[in-house]
Amino acid sequence: LNADGITFVASDSHKLVRYRRKDVRGDSESSFILPKKPATLLKNILAKETGSIVVDFDTKNARVTMANYTLICRLVEGTYPNYSAVIPTNNPNKMIIDRVEVYNALRRVSIYSNAASNLIKLTLTGNQCVVSAQDLDFSVSAYERLKCEYEGEDMEIGFKSAFLVEILANLSASDIVLSMSDPSRAGLLFPNTNENPDEDVLMLLMPMMIGA
Repeated sequence: LNADGITFVASDSHKLVRYRRKDVRGDSESSFILPKKPATLLKNILAKETGSIVVDFDTKNARVTMANYTLICRLVEGTYPNYSAVIPTNNPNKMIIDRVEVYNALRRVSIYSNAASNLIKLTLTGNQCVVSAQDLDFSVSAYERLKCEYEGEDMEIGFKSAFLVEILANLSASDIVLSMSDPSRAGLLFPNTNENPDEDVLMLLMPMMIGA
C-alpha cells in the first residue's frame, strides 16, 4: 500500500498473480504477508459479504472487519520476495484469444494429456493457436485449432493444463492476452481490455518442457 495504490501478490513455484488498484491509497508505504489459511478463509467469507471492509494491521497481526464477521490472524514474519524480478519485461510474442473458447478447449484436450505431467502444448503460427496433448503410455492424443490474433515468431510452448485452466477461470475478460518471450520463460496472462480503469491484473505461469 502506497500513494499510488494497493497491490496484492500471491505466488508459488509455478505461478504468480499480481492485482493492483489505484482507487485505494495510503499516506505512507506499508505491507504485510498474509498466511495461506486465513487468506483462503477470507476469500470464502468475502464471497458472502457486501459493502466495504476495514483492515487494521501491525508488524505481527492483522484484523479484517466486515459487516458480519471479524477475522484476526497472525502475519508471516519477514519480507516478501522481490516478485518483480521474475516478471519478464521483453515479450515480443503476443496472442489475443477468446477466453471462454480456449478455456473450453483446454478442458477437452487435457483429458488426453499424461496423468503425471498434465502437459498441454500451444502451437502458435499466423492467426491460429493449436491446443494439443498426448499420452504415449496409452497411445492417445487430441488437438483443437482456435482462431486468435498472434504477433511474433512461430512458437511451441508447454504449460501444465490444470494451472492454465485455473488462471483462465479466475479472469472475467472476454478476450485475454498471452505474452511471451520464448518457450523457456514464463508466460504472462492478462485481460485484453480492463473493465475497470482503476485496476489491473497480471498472471504469470511457468512453462513446461515439451518432449521430443
